[in-house]
Amino acid sequence: MAKPMVIAIDGPAGAGKSTVTRLLARRLNILYLDTGAMYRAATVGILDSGIDRDDPIEVARYVSARHIDFDEHGAVMIDKVVLPKERIRSPAITSEIWRVANNARCRDHLVHLQKALVAGRDVVVEGRDATTVICPDAQLKIFLDASAEERARRRLGEWPAAEPKPTLDEAVRTIRERDGMDMKREVGPLTISDDAVYLLTDGLHLSEVVARITAYAVQRQPFLLEKVVANQLLVGRSRQPGYVQVATGTDGAWQLGLTNPDPERMPGTTTSITRNHGGRQAGTLVQGAAILCLGGVAEHPHHIVALPMLPQTWYVIEPGAWHAVIQVQGTICAWAESSGIREERADLTPEQIAELNAYLDVYLPK
Repeated sequence: MAKPMVIAIDGPAGAGKSTVTRLLARRLNILYLDTGAMYRAATVGILDSGIDRDDPIEVARYVSARHIDFDEHGAVMIDKVVLPKERIRSPAITSEIWRVANNARCRDHLVHLQKALVAGRDVVVEGRDATTVICPDAQLKIFLDASAEERARRRLGEWPAAEPKPTLDEAVRTIRERDGMDMKREVGPLTISDDAVYLLTDGLHLSEVVARITAYAVQRQPFLLEKVVANQLLVGRSRQPGYVQVATGTDGAWQLGLTNPDPERMPGTTTSITRNHGGRQAGTLVQGAAILCLGGVAEHPHHIVALPMLPQTWYVIEPGAWHAVIQVQGTICAWAESSGIREERADLTPEQIAELNAYLDVYLPK
């Protein structure tokens, strides 16, 4: 059995970890664990309980007795009570979370709960010690970062209307102060794991960030995306060079051929995507490097998923699946397709092109 795919995402406050991790887990259809929400839930509990929040022993006693988990919709719960996202993400809770984060007994209890949640499961974990403490053996570790100015702009854009809003300079100063505290604290300091991929998100769209992380994950587990695109793609493998059965369920004759790199289907030149009507199309890599890009089966292309084509493998594209095959110089692919196939083409949006190029930057570095 394949080892569970664990993706751990670390980084400073406001870098976008929660947003990126939530979307990444949804795209990969695996568990999402927001460890920061658990600290926020504990903080809400402390403030609502009436205990002396300035007494670290009393805080630790209270938190260690709480069970913090998530419901089926991903909402955080404390002792089975769901907490509203607006409450746990409020500036008031953010300013008090250090009482839990800097308390060794609190962290030990929460880390124990977090490790139990992820054990033996495909999961995306985010938190400021996800790569170093919670999932030190994760297959993929990402340190997600953004400049203090970028994080301040994002934070102000999400600021509650009812709360007094600081200036950009004030928000930047607060973020830098918190970074300093997080890096210097004795318990769970913010550090970059030696084997983590550093990813600066300034100037990147959310979909580009998710695409890059997905590509890094595929490099570590090449079959990761196959279940995700099962409605678009069948994959057949052979232990010996040659053909595997690909034509099941397709009527009519099949046509065979070879493709070399096309000027419109090379890295950095692809601006459109196609889908076939009337039958399947199957391809295999003969030599070189080729990337298969898929855009869903809806009426219009959706977000892009890209995976490298592997040797001795047939990729059977289902009718109606938006796709493009990008080949580098010197690449040859063999193709078989049903006779009478009709091809439809659609232009990619600027966001989809950026998403596609984010995959290629990882798979085919310049």
